[in-house]
Amino acid sequence: MNRQFTEEEMHAADLIEEIKQLLAGLHITDEDFLDEVAKTVPELKEKILQLEGYNHP
Repeated sequence: MNRQFTEEEMHAADLIEEIKQLLAGLHITDEDFLDEVAKTVPELKEKILQLEGYNHP
């Protein structure tokens, strides 16, 4: 069955992909790992907060 995805679903899926990419870019073997984590956390938080907006009871 092929159904049309809503704009909300597409946006949520895009956010999840962006989060995956951000996390995939962090490597513990990098010398500046903790600095990169610190730089990435605010963007991750922003995207997670946006996803929480789709939390329908």
